[in-house]
Amino acid sequence: MPTVQVCLQWTAVVFNTFTLIIGSLAALAGAYELVYKLEEGSAEHIDIDKLVQLVIAGTLILAAIVGCLGAFLGSIKVLVVHLVILGLLITAHIWKLSNYNETKQLDATEVFVMGIWMQELTHPGAMYQLQRRYECCGDKGFSDYTSLKMRVPSSCFHTEEGVHALYPYSDGCMTAVKREHLNIYRLEKWAHIGLISYEIVGIVLAITLSCQLTTKTRRYTY
Repeated sequence: MPTVQVCLQWTAVVFNTFTLIIGSLAALAGAYELVYKLEEGSAEHIDIDKLVQLVIAGTLILAAIVGCLGAFLGSIKVLVVHLVILGLLITAHIWKLSNYNETKQLDATEVFVMGIWMQELTHPGAMYQLQRRYECCGDKGFSDYTSLKMRVPSSCFHTEEGVHALYPYSDGCMTAVKREHLNIYRLEKWAHIGLISYEIVGIVLAITLSCQLTTKTRRYTY
């Protein structure tokens, strides 16, 4: 019959395997978002928060590997390192949540969209990726093009099997991008809250396993 220690070790291994999967998915999501921003021509809009998000994902992967190693080897020292990493992760999540500001996010998005629209006026085609991705047209609507005697680009029309829609998208990119970015921003907030709870469970599990290993070590010492 398996001992309490063995059960705790395998539970920790399974838990950290899930953590590895979560960290990998978070890293992929962060990289995907960065690639899209580069395609949209918004490299200057990539702020430190997005880079911190990638660092957090990488640290979560590291925590999972260290946690698996500590549980598999039954090493208290490795588990302590694991606990320190989880503590740092929780601190990072709290820092992100303390800086949560929807108004600031909307202002940054507005500057970003306006910047690309100004590029469109001097270099037609700058809005192509943005209009395709968010199914929008112009800054505030397709009338931005018509009022300036500019041809409404094909990216303003829904296309299916090479056939363009008769009318352009009704939403302007300012509204569409703000809405989408705000939804993502809110999802990120709940993801940080969920990860804090998840990592607290990991800390409790690691401490419990460490106590079990310490008790066993003392028993053998005596």
